[in-house]
Amino acid sequence: MTHRDAGKKIFLVGDRGQLGSQVLAQSGGANIILASDYQLDLTSPSALKNILDEIQPEVLINCAAYTAVDKAESQQELAFALNAAGPQLLAKWCAANNSHLVHISTDYVFSGLKPLYEVYGEADVTEPVSIYGQSKLLGEQQIKNQDNERYSILRTAWLYGFYGQNFLKTMLRLVLSDPQREYKVVNDQYGSPTSADALARQIQAVVDSEVYGTFHATSHGYCSWYEFACEFLGQLGVEYNFIPCTTAEYPSAAPRPINSILGNERLFEIDLDFFVHWRDDLTLFVDAHGSRLLEQANAAVKGTL
Repeated sequence: MTHRDAGKKIFLVGDRGQLGSQVLAQSGGANIILASDYQLDLTSPSALKNILDEIQPEVLINCAAYTAVDKAESQQELAFALNAAGPQLLAKWCAANNSHLVHISTDYVFSGLKPLYEVYGEADVTEPVSIYGQSKLLGEQQIKNQDNERYSILRTAWLYGFYGQNFLKTMLRLVLSDPQREYKVVNDQYGSPTSADALARQIQAVVDSEVYGTFHATSHGYCSWYEFACEFLGQLGVEYNFIPCTTAEYPSAAPRPINSILGNERLFEIDLDFFVHWRDDLTLFVDAHGSRLLEQANAAVKGTL
């Protein structure tokens, strides 16, 4: 991540997660100060303020979140603390110090009930149906409620990456652990798979261009989880035996949106949409990380990782 202003001081929250790790990797470390180096606690207002007062970042990128969608149904207090109260504290400090807050949100702020295959735009009504979605929406609202127009909320969907855990890495590990087994994969939920690599580049563009407001930030096009899994294993050259199934056949604690397709309308309008079609994004991801992903998955299956 190279910045036009070489002296711009950036504070990265959630730098050990899937997206934050990729933001750091693509930055080369230049001008990036890591929240983990300060053991930042988003649930401690005084400690958080003291750290930010000491660092005085010009840009604060918040990649931290409680993302365990099903567990959030029973761990509501923790979900709201990390996804709503934490962003409120960050936004409050940024407002008081004229800093740019870049915050990552989610397709789960929508109900997912919009007719297939219509896209959700930034202006569409938000109606989350899960605790996770409700906590993320409240985080957005808390940011907007501060007296500071210098915020950029990026809603993404179906995020995957080299770091951390995600759907693709889980499917790869399962297939390698038992190549002959049939695995059911949901085929009636639709979204736009988006790599952490691509989202990190989009964050860079938003920081560099200093654009503010709420933006949808996903790869173009859409598919089902089943199509996504098949495409990934196919590109890796790994044999698989996936069986398409319905959402009803794969019950979960938290309801899942049937339609998670987001349209990057605002980024397109300002000529700042750097995303490509999800298949092309996946190809770039496999080219960059495929061999290492296979090594990691095989090591995990063999119990050496």
